[in-house]
Amino acid sequence: MKKTIIIMAICIALLICGGGIVAWLSRQPQTWYVQQSTITPELETLTERAEYRFTEEFHKIRPEDETWKLRINDALINAWLATRLEDWLTHEQDVEMPAEIHDPQVHITPEGVWFAAMVEIEQDDPRPIALQLAMRIEDGMFVVEPVAIRLGKVPIPVTVFKQAIEDTRDEVFAVDATAPLMDDRVVDIRSITLEDGALVLACQTHLPK
Repeated sequence: MKKTIIIMAICIALLICGGGIVAWLSRQPQTWYVQQSTITPELETLTERAEYRFTEEFHKIRPEDETWKLRINDALINAWLATRLEDWLTHEQDVEMPAEIHDPQVHITPEGVWFAAMVEIEQDDPRPIALQLAMRIEDGMFVVEPVAIRLGKVPIPVTVFKQAIEDTRDEVFAVDATAPLMDDRVVDIRSITLEDGALVLACQTHLPK
């Protein structure tokens, strides 16, 4: 009897400790995730330079059959997310950034692109959530597929996420891989390659038909 009580006490202690460890891990962000405390002039300058470069590359006059590439590193993407995302959502997409989501960032790896943010699951209790997406161009569509999700450093079955968005999956995860230009030309994104810290778009610019 005494041995049984001791074993039960040990099991309860392990469960409590295990629960405490999981709770602690759920509040630990990914090692690459660093919250932006302020929008610095350097961050604004980086975003402006990136926007100018992207606009210049997309609008260059090119031969019809030329394949050209654009490399975008995650530092540029994160600068844009910090300085432009909220205004872009409001003015271009007519939606507001959810108040529960803060400091979105990306981290690009050959296996996929990680998107992370602080999310207030409960009021005044933000937790770091990270979602890994595989990306590809398929039949002229830009397709993304969720492959992993973590609450802090605690893995969560990705099937839970997939089930939650099943009804809107086609709208959310497949978009036309073309960019119409103001002079009626069209940029087709032919492929996307993921590297450590950057993605590379292979594109072709087509004349108006």
